[in-house]
Amino acid sequence: MKVLMTSILCQSGLMTHVADLIRYCLRNAIEVSAAFLKTEFVSETQAEALKRRLGGINIWDYQQDEELSEIAEAARCDLIHAHSFLTFKAALAASQRLQIPLVVTLHSVYLWAAFYWDVLAKAERIIAVGPAQARYLGPWAEKAVIIPNGIDTAVFRPGPESFDSNPGREIRVLWYGRVNGRLGRGLQVLDAAAPNLPSHICLAALGEADVQIKNITLQGWVDDPVPALQESHITFAHGRSLREAMACGSVGMLIGHGYGGMVTRAKLAELNYAVDAFPQYRLPRPNPADLVRDILQIANSGKLLALRKESRQIAEENFSLELMGSRTVEVYAAALA
Repeated sequence: MKVLMTSILCQSGLMTHVADLIRYCLRNAIEVSAAFLKTEFVSETQAEALKRRLGGINIWDYQQDEELSEIAEAARCDLIHAHSFLTFKAALAASQRLQIPLVVTLHSVYLWAAFYWDVLAKAERIIAVGPAQARYLGPWAEKAVIIPNGIDTAVFRPGPESFDSNPGREIRVLWYGRVNGRLGRGLQVLDAAAPNLPSHICLAALGEADVQIKNITLQGWVDDPVPALQESHITFAHGRSLREAMACGSVGMLIGHGYGGMVTRAKLAELNYAVDAFPQYRLPRPNPADLVRDILQIANSGKLLALRKESRQIAEENFSLELMGSRTVEVYAAALA
């Protein structure tokens, strides 16, 4: 099986998803190459650094949609898997010209059926990374499957002291993510809660958010967040960021536009539950009192070590790259059948 993936180069979860899926394919004897639409989202230096992380596969850049058909032909691929919606139209044209199946993954919450009806109609299979992303598919929902983002649990893993049975009195609480707009509400509320927490509970924030905060220091995005996640006892986040934190053994608290509290196995078993806090999920609005209550309940429970170990187990069972990759390959097989 030969797969050509299309996307854009960017510093976001989209690029991480593509890179992880490429690694999974390579580990499982699936020949994969990639074509990236040139954009201004990253500099030339950043673009080259992102490409170097893809394991030496064949990579093409293109500017015009027509070029992608030539790339797909040169790649001698059996299937095209389009990720960024900016590449959907070109990927559809290439798949039709070469008469090979097209699979698209929907990474964003968008009115897909209204604006990409032709792509959805002709794609052999549709993948959505969550229920909210799959909501607006119209009559093409029947050929869609939800495959949540997976994370590499060999990279995002507990550190040597993450499960220290005698960590001392200090409890480290972290907000982690890269959000904008209404998804930044959770950080603002956590910031408002900070003065009401005892001094041995230390709050920090790692990532990017376009909100003003005054009680918590926001460290910018870092290429390697693993050490900070390993040191955090409790992490407030959503989406991929929350999965990464839990895989590192941090108790996961779902927060964004809404607030979902601690992620548990029972919640994950609920229909249409997602480790996301988009407005579409209609979670309760976060407020400082609830956050203070939940942090203190965990900190004073006497079960912090057990809860951290359980977070890691939940991540291994539900968020692994192996799970995401195997389900995606099943979609490839169905598309080629």
